Amino acid sequence: MNLRSIKFNPVEKLTLYYIIISTFAALYISLKYGTGASLIGIRLLISACIFFLAYFGSFREKSSINLIRYLFIGSLFVYWYPETFYFNRYFENFDHLLARIDFQMFGFQPSLIFAQVYPQLWFSELMNLGYISFFPMLIITCLYFYYTDRKYAEFFFFTTILTFFIFYLLFFLIPASGPQYYFQLIDNKQISAGNYPSLGDYFSSNYISLQHTPPGGFFKHCLDLIRSNAERPTGAFPSSHIGNSTLVIILVLAKRKYKLALLLLPVYVLLVLSTVYLGAHYFIDVIAGFISAFVFYGLSVYLYPLFSGRNHTDYKLKTENNTK
Repeated sequence: MNLRSIKFNPVEKLTLYYIIISTFAALYISLKYGTGASLIGIRLLISACIFFLAYFGSFREKSSINLIRYLFIGSLFVYWYPETFYFNRYFENFDHLLARIDFQMFGFQPSLIFAQVYPQLWFSELMNLGYISFFPMLIITCLYFYYTDRKYAEFFFFTTILTFFIFYLLFFLIPASGPQYYFQLIDNKQISAGNYPSLGDYFSSNYISLQHTPPGGFFKHCLDLIRSNAERPTGAFPSSHIGNSTLVIILVLAKRKYKLALLLLPVYVLLVLSTVYLGAHYFIDVIAGFISAFVFYGLSVYLYPLFSGRNHTDYKLKTENNTK
């Protein structure tokens, strides 16, 4: 088998495009700041793994191999998200603008007041559970379609991957750390008065620990463990948590799986509330994330046929009886 016979699935193609685009950004960081060489090396390694799995899967048509290919692409997001910090930390931070918008809308900061109004342990734990349910919600829903409608699962996975990548490219351009970082760096008088100073490129040479003031138990410890390993002062605007969880609901409803949507709805509501309660996002981030889900869904409907080779007559998004 030669290289021309390798058949990449749509999400592998999408990932390779993201690698190409972000490599140019890494080259810029490397040339200007001298810190991007490792980012390029990691991309070469990931690309080699994608080529190997695609090559192996192209002449062994087994569902287990195809599942491994999808799982590998999905696992990369443990790396892609925190990596955005190493791209945007050199540029001027946008938190002061986002905090000002929230203050102009409410006259206070929802991400601070919410936890003060509901400091109870049971409520805090509910919010912690809601926040960490983000990836289980994505994974379980994707696996549900993988084993019930393989064709739709491919579109589902493509759409969520595309949305993640667009968010991450936006994070390159809009450096924002979120309330959990920003409000630790200014005093309470400034916050109450609506005076939100710019941090400039503060995070290019400083890294501060998170503070989670509401009490918590088991789920708080789980969230703290995740944050200590994966969280960085990046990715506040727009909220990818809100965008992708909203997208999951859209995709489930588009397939007319109303019972599944009802099961996911309580988790979705908790997740939305938790992003503000835990200080991960400003309220304006939530609005932007919600709107972006509909925009990116429409974009994926347009792009998916180009990446999959199927035209719109071959792939009916709302057909109930798609063959696997």
